[in-house]
Amino acid sequence: MSAGKAAVVFFVLVSTFCVLPVQANELNVDKRMMQLDDTVTITVTLDDAFASIDSIRMPLQNLAIDGAPSVSSEFDFINGVTSRRKTFRYIAHALAPGGAMVGPITLHGAGGQVETLAPVAIQILPDATAGSNDPAKILHELMATNHDPIFLVATADKTSAFENEEIIVTWWLYNATSVQQYGIAEIPKLEDFWSEELDVRGEQPEQVLLNGMVVQKLPIRRVALFPLRSGSLTVPAMGVNASIMKRIRTGNPFDLFEGMEVDVHRRSGPINIHARPLPPGPPVAAVGDVVMRCGIPVQRNGGPVALSVVLTGRANLRGAPPPAFDRKPDGTLQIIDKATSVDRHHDDATMTRRWEYLIFPAQTGEFTLPAMSTRVLNSMGAREDLRCAAMTLAVRAASPEEEAPPARIASRKSRSVRPFLIAAAIVVLGAVAIARYQRSRRIRNQVRGLVRPTPVETRTAVDEYLARRGIEPSSLLREPTERGDAYRSLRSLLDAVERDRLTAGQREIAQRVRDLVTA
Repeated sequence: MSAGKAAVVFFVLVSTFCVLPVQANELNVDKRMMQLDDTVTITVTLDDAFASIDSIRMPLQNLAIDGAPSVSSEFDFINGVTSRRKTFRYIAHALAPGGAMVGPITLHGAGGQVETLAPVAIQILPDATAGSNDPAKILHELMATNHDPIFLVATADKTSAFENEEIIVTWWLYNATSVQQYGIAEIPKLEDFWSEELDVRGEQPEQVLLNGMVVQKLPIRRVALFPLRSGSLTVPAMGVNASIMKRIRTGNPFDLFEGMEVDVHRRSGPINIHARPLPPGPPVAAVGDVVMRCGIPVQRNGGPVALSVVLTGRANLRGAPPPAFDRKPDGTLQIIDKATSVDRHHDDATMTRRWEYLIFPAQTGEFTLPAMSTRVLNSMGAREDLRCAAMTLAVRAASPEEEAPPARIASRKSRSVRPFLIAAAIVVLGAVAIARYQRSRRIRNQVRGLVRPTPVETRTAVDEYLARRGIEPSSLLREPTERGDAYRSLRSLLDAVERDRLTAGQREIAQRVRDLVTA
């Protein structure tokens, strides 16, 4: 071969291997047909001038994105020519059977370039187990259709209750697979209920036998619901995303140690609740099994007579009025609304509400505190009067405008305490008080800045507040932590207020915002 021919062949070979592939922006999905309980991976590839885009607006129909996308970038330098590529991968789940659409996506690249990626259609097949909360039926259908044996079931301790009576709803994750991780993907809106999140983080999984198969059962969410109106109400379905390990069956003895991780989406069935109106009769303070406790009245240092009153039980006591005296006490009465607490660490929600009664006696001498009572509707549907008996004690006349006399020093020994110990105690207590005051003031200012006139504005302000701190709001819907419970509780309340199913004011919204900020 001559030198000229050899040079030509060499040039052709070099040109063949050095030609850069033509790259273009692309929108792809890993499947065009999917089950209702399946997930789809959406991939958007951006090249060169469009690779500088940091986020993409993803139009979806009948699909919902699960969390933030995974992003990867590439940079090539070949024969003095540079090329960039960025890839976004989204995981989405179906919302309902029928047609679904991804896109179209409009891209704005560097230098003012604009390109539109064509939409992609997806067909979503109906799920035979949709709408069911029967574990045996769901497992049978999954095995019959060759689906992975993992599913979500919602249960309620009762499906018929009085308006404002407590109902406990629990979502259980059943699985007979190797689950790597899971998280709540869809949190239902509970507009027709007052909700209180319960803690399930300490729950242990249990083994149950379904259709001859051993299945693990684990509660992943539990909520105490109180119907805000009578009628037929619905607890919507909740969705969960899970990653499971699927074994590769090739007849190899090492199959047990080989497999691939697969993402699945499961949805529970809805629960229908029949909320009955309260039976005719006098108004009640609460609905449920409630007890009332009254403390011992005490007058300290000639001031007002102080009496503590507590209501406790399985009932929504946040709006309960304070118990009333059978007759007006002989003096001036002031009622202080103390803290309301919820025990969230059991299978139900036990709520406690406290008041402090201050009575300034009109006369010195023997003073009788009248009996007090409140009326509730118990779980049997009967009205019940809760009472505290009258109490008598010796008092000194007092007035709200009168300053209490200074307390007398109890003994000579107390006057002999060394001055430097007193000074040290004052310094320590002062430092603690200042720190607590500063923290309380900071939280109070944050809450004031987040609570807005409308629920939508409050939700937006809270989400922006979380984003500034590097917290993804959607992740809190799935996060099994105290702040996750606080965020879900706030969202449920805002949804209820937005739908005019609740008359809660800014005070209750502010309290739940405060719970989230402190968590």
